[in-house]
Amino acid sequence: MMKTRILLIALFCCTTFLSFLTEKKISAQATSVTRLTHDYLTVDEAAASLKLRESAAKLAINLGVSPKLPGSFSPPYRSFKPIKLFDNLYFVGTATVGAFIVDSGDGLVMLDTGIGDEDVAIMVEGMKSLLLDPSRIKLIFISHEHFDHYGGVQYLKKNVCPDAKVAMSLTGWNLLQSVPLEWAYIGTRPQSIDIYLIDGMKIKIGSEIFQIVATPGHSPGCLSFIFPVTDNGEAHVAGIMGGSAVWPTQVEARLYKASIEYFKVFAKAAKCDVGLLFHSQESDFAQLRIRKPGEPNPLVIGQEKFDTVYLKKFRDRYQKMIESGEISPYKPL
Repeated sequence: MMKTRILLIALFCCTTFLSFLTEKKISAQATSVTRLTHDYLTVDEAAASLKLRESAAKLAINLGVSPKLPGSFSPPYRSFKPIKLFDNLYFVGTATVGAFIVDSGDGLVMLDTGIGDEDVAIMVEGMKSLLLDPSRIKLIFISHEHFDHYGGVQYLKKNVCPDAKVAMSLTGWNLLQSVPLEWAYIGTRPQSIDIYLIDGMKIKIGSEIFQIVATPGHSPGCLSFIFPVTDNGEAHVAGIMGGSAVWPTQVEARLYKASIEYFKVFAKAAKCDVGLLFHSQESDFAQLRIRKPGEPNPLVIGQEKFDTVYLKKFRDRYQKMIESGEISPYKPL
């Protein structure tokens, strides 16, 4: 009888221990699955990942004196009539450059900020005309370190949304701290950064998840974006190439082309069917402005045309530069 009790106790202990191990294994697997399926950071988590705030301090190295803006980028600016593109996406700005506004359901997200005080003020008024409250901007993405994209940050932080987090690539931020006020780096620069954006990062705010793709070439720190939109409740995915012009150097031009094909891979995986431009023109939205109820959204071009039509525009710019004769050929060693 005693032996039987000992055997039963031993069996019970073994069963309990095995059950414990099984539960731990399942728990570990569940945790692993959670990590795989929740591969994003919240805005606060992304900001907290910047461990040392001093790394985002303004260094003001060799900045020099700001020259006048190029003629095509100088005030007065011709306002672009603000427009609602999708249920949760808007475009505001001028005929020179614009910004996209995403309503996340938990604050607004602004992608790029224009040239400076004058045109970003136009953007703010444009938001109000669309019944969007600019003070609800919680996150500002800067696509790259050129004055017509970062120029409105300080105005927004001072006058509109002081608590908004500002995000850009580390490469772009470092260039703003070191490159003189010349060429594409003129105008008012951001005074600090809250989030360093890196290739592959995903940031969640409200119901939106923004995927960041590094696409250097137009600038060293240039970024592109992928995020969901809806049209009358129907789900779509928007992609924005962060750069536009191709510079007349072998390295920058070929890097630009490589970045197009790199972005294509992510866009295909995400099933992008909407292609957007920061330097949008009125013609880009002409059909949308006359769209009638029940008609399809003309900005939805489909996954195949995202590659063959939208990305082709960037490939054509590269090819035009290569064939222009402006680039010095490689010299043999």
